[in-house]
Amino acid sequence: MKISLQLLTASLLLSLSTSCGGWSKKDKEIYLTECKRAKLDSVFCNCSLEKIVEKYTSFEEAMRNDEEFPEILISCKK
Repeated sequence: MKISLQLLTASLLLSLSTSCGGWSKKDKEIYLTECKRAKLDSVFCNCSLEKIVEKYTSFEEAMRNDEEFPEILISCKK
């Protein structure tokens, strides 16, 4: 799972690095696409997206705090 989380985070950094603030519909779609591409199931992907969007006001803020992602992502595996 650790490799999948790292792959997901790296993919998100590359895919959304041009985001201009807030959580656009496109940001969320890209997150879900990259999550599923990392071979994670849709329930997990939706849960993690929901928790990340609730915690951070924008993609940029989330990426500044990506060290907190494992805690968030692990909570969706329970």
